[in-house]
Amino acid sequence: MHNEDAYMVSLGERLFAIADGMGVHRDGHIASRTVITSLQQRSAATSLEERIDNATRALEEANAALFGESLANPAAGISGSTAVALLVGEDYACCLWVGDSRLYLMRNEKLYLISEDHAAEGGALTRAIGSSAKVDVDRRIVELADGDLFVLCSDGLLKGMGEDELVGILCDRRENAADRLLAKSIAGGSVDDITLVLVWVLADE
Repeated sequence: MHNEDAYMVSLGERLFAIADGMGVHRDGHIASRTVITSLQQRSAATSLEERIDNATRALEEANAALFGESLANPAAGISGSTAVALLVGEDYACCLWVGDSRLYLMRNEKLYLISEDHAAEGGALTRAIGSSAKVDVDRRIVELADGDLFVLCSDGLLKGMGEDELVGILCDRRENAADRLLAKSIAGGSVDDITLVLVWVLADE
């Protein structure tokens, strides 16, 4: 079995991303890696606007590559992945996403879902990188505040815990927060791949 998730953390570029390969289809682990590699190759830019454009193009290029593979070998089925990316600027941050990997914002001990799942009732994806010839990448801009905490996660995290439990752990203390979230989700019964990235925004950094 393969871990179908992939992720990137680039503090220098202030770019963070998670991709979750479609496990019921072929080569989900390769699809998620394709998404992350494409983001890494296009990450260098200056302004937040340029970085957003570059990241959007990277997701579109990953979509074209994966869909092209499906056309070349249709009998093998779709090779697809979700994607969620956070780009942090000086005063604003941008969320880009396709699929049901999520970005949350924790501010003043309240949790806000920034992304919106591209999924039907029952969990089936309605949009993914690689599932069609063109992909619409959704985006949302958020004004930053000192102390903001962003949580990027694949859907496996919330299969073993609720949002209230997520808030409780993050409000408790920062130390080992990611490890405690992972342990809580596994203890809660999640058997899916789980990937999460925590990003704190501090005024003096």
